Amino acid sequence: MTYKQDSSGINSLSGFAYQIKVFAYYAFDLKENMQIEFETLEDINLKSITPDTIDINSHKFICRVTDGSKNKAIQVKHTSISNSVSEQLIFNWLLLESSAYNIEEYILFTDKNYQNKNDIFIKDVKKMYKDILQSNKNKNATVSKVKALFEGDFAKFEQKYNQIHNKYTFIDLEDVNAKTEDKASLHFRKAANVIIFQQRLGEFLQHITYKILNTIENKEPYILTYQEFINIVEDISNRFTKDITAPSYSNFKRIKKIDLKDSVLSNSREYKQLKTCKLPDSLIEQHLLYGMYYNETSLKYMENNKLNKIEEIEDTTFEGFENVKFSLIREKNDSPYNRLERTKKYPNSYAENDQIKFGASIHLTKKDVLNNQISWKDDEDA
Repeated sequence: MTYKQDSSGINSLSGFAYQIKVFAYYAFDLKENMQIEFETLEDINLKSITPDTIDINSHKFICRVTDGSKNKAIQVKHTSISNSVSEQLIFNWLLLESSAYNIEEYILFTDKNYQNKNDIFIKDVKKMYKDILQSNKNKNATVSKVKALFEGDFAKFEQKYNQIHNKYTFIDLEDVNAKTEDKASLHFRKAANVIIFQQRLGEFLQHITYKILNTIENKEPYILTYQEFINIVEDISNRFTKDITAPSYSNFKRIKKIDLKDSVLSNSREYKQLKTCKLPDSLIEQHLLYGMYYNETSLKYMENNKLNKIEEIEDTTFEGFENVKFSLIREKNDSPYNRLERTKKYPNSYAENDQIKFGASIHLTKKDVLNNQISWKDDEDA
């Protein structure tokens, strides 16, 4: 079978995915006593952020690589860099240069495809200082923090500005995916099995995304130490082997979003079947996530030529459903909800976790399932 890398997961987060990939690019350089940190410099309302707008806010995120007492500050920009964005980057670095952190290098990391130029320091320093003083943005804005720090002291401002300029490095990398794969090849044993390697790396990126989104929501930095990094690599390597395929459900559900107002979803047979169980929307979403999780896991089975694994899971799920349905009818207790709940409790030793088992039953309610189709309600219009 020809391998095609899964395009779901963090890729759906658009510009933010590039931030994660750069974080991973540096994470694979970690050694003992090192750590990498992802920090939000201004408040971000995650619920209002969409894939189309998140990269506009990329200047509000910063990575910091720490090796002992030395720090590298990395600002990532996936798109073209405007003059206003250049200023914002410098503002971020002015705050860092004035902090307790000992920053030895300021890095602007961008994609070579955007042909950005190494010219963010083009604005006259006196003009920049004047514009900062004239700013009337709210006190939480980065420019306001810079203003409060340097107001009435141009000499100090110029000194910090020049220090940053002298420590500045511009990186326009071509194909961050390939470069990250190169760095991860030893950790995730690319030479042993390319497909399993790709699945492990994809799981690592999804895990990092999950952790970072959580810390942003809690208004905390995400700190990945070398020891935690090694533990994550070990855990993922144990969950993706020649015999085992077990992606993290917790990571998956945090990143995947379900919109019940989506007409494609609300017209699907699996949704309509769940509605007959009289579940609240929150539980319908939960069960649809089980189905999506199973679908993604089954794709990974196919990548590894484990078609028999899918057949065993689905055959066992359907046979369980048939037994449950028969028992409920005999007990005179048959209902859509009881069919769903009893089927979920039915054992399936081929499924590597409960969510795979639950998800297989949701998957089998799909309209395009020709064999082994499950119905929580025996009604073609359900």
